[in-house]
Amino acid sequence: MTTSTPVSLQVDASLHCQLACPLCPTADGRVRPALGAGHLKLADFEALLERNPQIAHVELSNYGEMFLNPQLSDILACAFEHKVTVSGANGVNLNYAREDVLEALVRYRVRALMCSIDGATQETYARYRVNGNLGRVLAHIDKIREHRARLQSAFPLLGWQFVVFGHNEHEIGIARAMAAERGMEFVPKLNWDADYSPVGNRDLVRIETGLGAASRAEYRERRGAEYTRHICLQLWNAPVLNWNGALLGCCVNYWSDFGVNAFTSSLAEAMASPKLEYARRMLTGEADPRDDIPCTSCYQYAAIRESGHWLRADEIRQNCVPRYTAGIKLQADASVRFAQVSIAAGAGGSPAWKSAGRLFRFGVDHAVYFEPPVPGTYTVFIRPLGSSGWMPDISHSIEVAARPICQEFAFNVLERSVPSVHSESVESLPLWIR
Repeated sequence: MTTSTPVSLQVDASLHCQLACPLCPTADGRVRPALGAGHLKLADFEALLERNPQIAHVELSNYGEMFLNPQLSDILACAFEHKVTVSGANGVNLNYAREDVLEALVRYRVRALMCSIDGATQETYARYRVNGNLGRVLAHIDKIREHRARLQSAFPLLGWQFVVFGHNEHEIGIARAMAAERGMEFVPKLNWDADYSPVGNRDLVRIETGLGAASRAEYRERRGAEYTRHICLQLWNAPVLNWNGALLGCCVNYWSDFGVNAFTSSLAEAMASPKLEYARRMLTGEADPRDDIPCTSCYQYAAIRESGHWLRADEIRQNCVPRYTAGIKLQADASVRFAQVSIAAGAGGSPAWKSAGRLFRFGVDHAVYFEPPVPGTYTVFIRPLGSSGWMPDISHSIEVAARPICQEFAFNVLERSVPSVHSESVESLPLWIR
């Protein structure tokens, strides 16, 4: 399969971490021989973006804690100036963060942060996040939310990642409620080592996580695929770089690189690396494992090889385009309590309003979000609900540009509004409210 230069990357902003999580290869030093220890430098990041103007998104978290990078604010500003969207969606512990960085997350429109919080109480949280302080993490999250409100921004999206262990399974429901209070997506995750603090109530975990499985082995048995199969697709669509530019391929690999550096050569040259090309052929079942290829030592490749469920061309193609995200801030005075929202591609039309569904709650919810499939014109339809009942429908046309892939819009539902055009019915796009 022909490989093009990717528009998404993952670059570890820092390979340092202040926590001592029991299973983490950063904490016990396993990453050091191959990856070393250091921070992504602003000069390297800026040069990477300028040499590769097709890059639209960069994930900044991997084996280290991105907030320990002393130049993080400048890195975020640099990405914003280049219309490159960044995120910390692979996972951050958020135990340490400077005030200027917390504000920069909002000011420079970081798309998302996935906060690793495996407990609803300090005692449970610190069982795995050793040296972590839950109160401090929640205070940092609340500070980000304050900056979002002050700057009237829809971003970053906030997620609460909860790795399920035997010692914390009883707090899944409580943690989900705590996440909901803060407008965070709750993301339960199955433990990668079934021998460490194994779950006790497997039925509870199956139900509470919504995954229908209590372990990764059970997930594989029930779904016929690896729990983290999507990671292998990074070798085509979102390659991972170490903090110093060394090409790692995917976010699992920490034992060796592919022998090329994207900071000193072009990204196109890195993606054309013979070793990387051979690894891709291994994952599609076209080549046998080879000792000098990092994938050969990977448990996930071993599982794929054993099952014979090789990566397919169609799933590789489906993940090769950037994912657009648009956030819409709604404002109104105290006379408006709720709003029904619908979004459609194109201009004009009228939505088929549903009789039931989630309403936007003024003073409670933060924003409405949707993922435009492509840049272009979209119409936001709003039906306000006041103390006297439903108010006239209104609509706003928005233009989603090609860059950046994370954009935001704001409307006051009572000021300068345009009556909704009652013509042919249009199909609504999926949206969510946070």
